[in-house]
Amino acid sequence: MRKNRFIYGSIIMLIMNVFIRLIGISYDVLLSRLLGAEALGLFEIALSTLMLFIIIINSGISTSITKLVAEHNSNNRSTNNIFKDALFLNMIMSILLGIIVIFFSAYIASYTFKNEDMIIAVYLLIPAIIIIAISSVYKAYFYGLKNIIVPSIGEIIEALAKFIFVMIIFQLLPPNNSVIGATIAILGISLGEFFNVLWYLYSKKKLNEKTPYKEYIEGTKTFLHKLIFMSLPLTLSGLLNAIIRFFNMILIPNKLIIAGYSSSEAMATIGRIMGMTMTLIGLPFIVTNALVVNLIPSLTEQMVHKKYREIRADIQLSLKVTLLVSIPLALIYIILSKPIAIFLYNDIIVAEYIKIMGLATILLGLQHNLAGILYGINKQNSATFNRLIGMIIQILLIYTLVGNPMFGPYGIFISYYGSFIVVMTLDAMVLKKLIKLDFNYIDILGKPLLASAFMIILVYITNYDLGNLQNTSPLLFLLSLAIGALAYIFVLTLTRAIPKNLFKKLLRN
Repeated sequence: MRKNRFIYGSIIMLIMNVFIRLIGISYDVLLSRLLGAEALGLFEIALSTLMLFIIIINSGISTSITKLVAEHNSNNRSTNNIFKDALFLNMIMSILLGIIVIFFSAYIASYTFKNEDMIIAVYLLIPAIIIIAISSVYKAYFYGLKNIIVPSIGEIIEALAKFIFVMIIFQLLPPNNSVIGATIAILGISLGEFFNVLWYLYSKKKLNEKTPYKEYIEGTKTFLHKLIFMSLPLTLSGLLNAIIRFFNMILIPNKLIIAGYSSSEAMATIGRIMGMTMTLIGLPFIVTNALVVNLIPSLTEQMVHKKYREIRADIQLSLKVTLLVSIPLALIYIILSKPIAIFLYNDIIVAEYIKIMGLATILLGLQHNLAGILYGINKQNSATFNRLIGMIIQILLIYTLVGNPMFGPYGIFISYYGSFIVVMTLDAMVLKKLIKLDFNYIDILGKPLLASAFMIILVYITNYDLGNLQNTSPLLFLLSLAIGALAYIFVLTLTRAIPKNLFKKLLRN
């Protein structure tokens, strides 16, 4: 029954994530077309700066809230004090970080963005920090209760609000330079999250009305201590990741200039890699995020009750589903990179980047999934250490290769692959020592590859001129992709790669 709930929750989360991601990728594509590569580069630097502050508040605390709430809820204990203490902690930290941003705003604009006109955009990061800090507590709390509907609806509200308001602003105030465009995009982050918080306030109020309040003997000091202690390794991992991303956003343009690129070309390259290519490469997060969000509380609860058989089953299922989604996406990016670049971005330069990074789709999906598994089985310290090693490798490769004219931007791709492979290998080694997993590699690799081949063939058959998509109806291209996706699912079903009793289990649940 617990396994059924895990599958059920993951599928609901997956459906929600598909819808959210469709809104997100539509927004990203339109934003890239409206902003252009250079303004998109400025926006990506702003996101990296925001991420640096958000990670300090969010990464470790969110996972700790989910784990603590899951533990207390499984033992029928009150979770209200956990929520209150976490909200208090995040509010204090976000306000302090906002004050730091105010004091260093001129420095951030001049040295991070290399543009003093971006100072207004820097100030707009402050409300985003505070609002996201609040929403992250609510999201983690509901995940801990295994209520995935409320956070999923919140993400839909956030995505739609951001999309609508930013597009309206662009219509009323068309960006005539990269600074204005990037500033409007940054404003959209706060607008979307504001409506998300309103939804959470309403949902928490309804939950309190349905659930009688239960006071628990542990007080504020105990919960704050637990939250801080549990979150430290996760926060360190997230913070290191954010620092590396932030440092790379500064290091990469400088190294590209050394390699012979102009400042404008360097910023445009960041926009194409971070804002366009990596947006597509991150698509498996639709599935892996759904799995990880359910894995952490599920594995935590199973660890408490020492249900190792269920733990093994959930891990194997999550890894299999990750491969079922990431393998076809990887092949699409590698084989159809040019049509995708023209269709989405009307930028042929991006095609080569998408093709090179196609295989990273699989590696990134597995790495994300393995991180969730290690967090769920209380191996967060190992996950943190592994990511630290991966980050060091990434930054050393960027520092060494990108400034060399022989490599240029390709040094970025080498650094990504080096980091992904090392982290994934180390995670797998830790997991192998703890849990013996038994995989049928024909089932998890061979069948998805066979189904993907049929998918690609049908896409080519149903769209006769993939090389000239700028002259092709967008509906025709989308239809050909939909037919290819159906063919992929059909072959998986035919080869029994998808358990035929899966939906029966869900119905019984």
